[in-house]
Amino acid sequence: MMSDNAYNNWSAIAKALEPACTEIVSSVARNGAGEVRNQIASNGQVRTGNMLKSVYASTPEGSDYQSDVERSLPEVKPENNQEAIIGVSADYSVFPNYGTIHQPPRPFWEPAMDRVQLDFEVGMEDLAKRLEDAGK
Repeated sequence: MMSDNAYNNWSAIAKALEPACTEIVSSVARNGAGEVRNQIASNGQVRTGNMLKSVYASTPEGSDYQSDVERSLPEVKPENNQEAIIGVSADYSVFPNYGTIHQPPRPFWEPAMDRVQLDFEVGMEDLAKRLEDAGK
């Protein structure tokens, strides 16, 4: 015979899920934008500072997109609370990253995203712990 005691904690888990996801994706995106900036600087790709200034994170909690960047593409914004965007709005940023026939590549995007992947994995571990705690 089953007990009437409730062991179903789905409502507590569901209530904890969205704010935890929002917090994690926002944190990862902010850290990721910092990683991109750091990689650009360590590559020495800061002649005018425009490309460095064009790196942004757009999260459900806000954005550090700067509209005064020269040759800037429009900001891409997340579509929901579980998304965040890391972007480089300088329209020419693809050329320093991947190179041209006249310029060798000096990647900044991929090395930064490799580090962001680790940050995201830590965030997912944190999310699993939070959900486990919410289900107790």
